[in-house]
Amino acid sequence: MLNLPAVLGTLVLAAEEVPGGEEEVANPILPTANELFYAALFFLILWALMKFVLLPPIRKIMDEREQKRLGDLQAAEAAAAQMAEAEERYESSLAGARAEAVAKVEAARSEADEYRRQTMASAEADAASTKAESAAEVAQARSDAMAQLRGSLTDIAVGAAEAVTERPVDRGAQAQVIEDYVNRAESGR
Repeated sequence: MLNLPAVLGTLVLAAEEVPGGEEEVANPILPTANELFYAALFFLILWALMKFVLLPPIRKIMDEREQKRLGDLQAAEAAAAQMAEAEERYESSLAGARAEAVAKVEAARSEADEYRRQTMASAEADAASTKAESAAEVAQARSDAMAQLRGSLTDIAVGAAEAVTERPVDRGAQAQVIEDYVNRAESGR
């Protein structure tokens, strides 16, 4: 370190030693000894003031800011980790909800298929019973029509035979002949 009293003493001695006799012209640019002394003194006072009075609060504030910055950085990292964890939980719950929705859709689809099968079976059974009833009605109507036709045919044939022969014809015997003829014609179809 710099020995301040020795430097000041040298400056003071250099300022006092002026060669005698000749008068020197003072250079306006070069400082005089007392200017150097006061400049050195004020420099030291300012240096001590800066080092011991003004700089510690500034350093304290800078250290606090650095600590706050580090704390904020750690908080940001913790928040990012929490956000990633929350996002992971959200994704897992979303996947669970999707799986549950797919399961519900599949259950509804199978219920709808089962309902459709039951409805189709019921409709087919109704259609079959309606078809059987209709077939029975048609058969009954046909047999009724055939009976009516046989009766009418017997009446027409017996009436024609009586008109041709001009005598009464036995209706019972002729009805059996007409019945045999209609049965042969029906089976030949």
